[in-house]
Formats: sequence, structure tokens, C-alpha cells
Amino acid sequence: MYYVMSDLHGCFDKYKEMLSLIDFAPRDTLYVLGDVIDRGPDGIKILQDMMLRPNVFPLLGNHEFTAAVCLPWLMEEVTNQSLDALEETQIAALSEWIVNGGGVTIQSLKGLIQEEREDVLEYLREMELFACVKAGGRDFVLLHSGLGHFSPDKALEDYELEDFLFGRPELDTAYYPDKILVFGHTPTRILGGGDKILRRETWIDIDCGCFFAGGRLGCLCLDTMEEFYV
Repeated sequence: MYYVMSDLHGCFDKYKEMLSLIDFAPRDTLYVLGDVIDRGPDGIKILQDMMLRPNVFPLLGNHEFTAAVCLPWLMEEVTNQSLDALEETQIAALSEWIVNGGGVTIQSLKGLIQEEREDVLEYLREMELFACVKAGGRDFVLLHSGLGHFSPDKALEDYELEDFLFGRPELDTAYYPDKILVFGHTPTRILGGGDKILRRETWIDIDCGCFFAGGRLGCLCLDTMEEFYV
């Protein structure tokens, strides 16, 4: 079976509970559509679990992207000289990361040895922006957010990074006529869908506000279109 979940935001317990609920097995495949880290306390713990599972495939979210930008120089020894060498863009990226819940991730990284931090950084850098999957007789495009600057004739490889990480659809947004976009990034409650998976004709939003009060972690089986919640 092919499964998708997104926007875990450090909720390790919900992640493990979901794997148990769907009876996730080595023969199954799970795509995690970004924003594993930040806000909640255990994003790095989730990443390290994912890294050990060859049948779990992460896609890059905007929070992972910001972490990948900041981590190389955060892992260096902090000295007056290194601080003076920071560029304005680096300082801005770090500030944005912290404002968006990155502080807990930074604290978690401090608890790792250097080799473990390097492994996490390599994992982040290897994350793909999208995946195309066929399951249950349907074609799916998986990505972190709704696809920005969409054009039906535009190849996925021709989109900009921001289009995969920051796009937010409207309820009447239409994508491909012959395949379904599946993404997170925008909590379904913002689109009027409550805290459950929101389906439209050409897209499905699976960000059910896992970290937020009253929110849930949603998971969708692409083969059967069955929904799971914890």
C-alpha cells in the first residue's frame, strides 16, 4: 500500500501511533510530504526514525528547507569571528526559522553528536521536491504545498523551488485533469475543511493541523483512498 502524511511538526507520538494504526509494514510505502520538524519537540527524533526506514520517502517542506540553509554554519564552532562573518541573509534565515518554531529543533540538534547532525543535514539535502505515484488506478503528484504559478502545460521540473514549498490553493483551484495533487502546508481548517483531509476534484490537502490545539494527524492510503486519523 502507498500512504501519505504531512506536517508532523515534531509530534513523534502521533507519528508512531499512526504507523501502528495503518499497520505499516516493510512491503508498504510511506511518503511524508514535508514539515516534519519545528513547533513540536521531537522533529529530529521523527527524522532519525524515518532515516532508518528504506520504505519511507521524505519530500522537502519549507521548514526542512530553512533548516538546511541554516544548519551548515550553525554546526560550526561559534566564535566572535564566525559571528562577524555571518551575512545578513543568514541572520534573516535564522530569525525566520526561530520565529516559525525552529527553536525546539535547534535545541534537539544541540543534543546530537556532530556525526548525527551531519547525517540529518545530508538527509535534508537529499529530499526531493515532488514524487509521481500510480496507485489504485489513479495518478498522483505528491508535494509539500499546492503548486504555485500552475500551468497544465508546464513540466514539474520547470517550477521554482518556492512553487513547491509555499503554494496555497483556493477552494476552486483546479490542477491537472488526469492526476491528483496531494499536499499539506495549508491546514485544512483554514480552507473550511475542519481538521480532516480535504478533497477537491483535482487536489487533496492532508494537513489536518497535527500540532495545533484540536488538530489531528491525517494519513491517506492512495490505493484505497481510506483516511486514518490520530
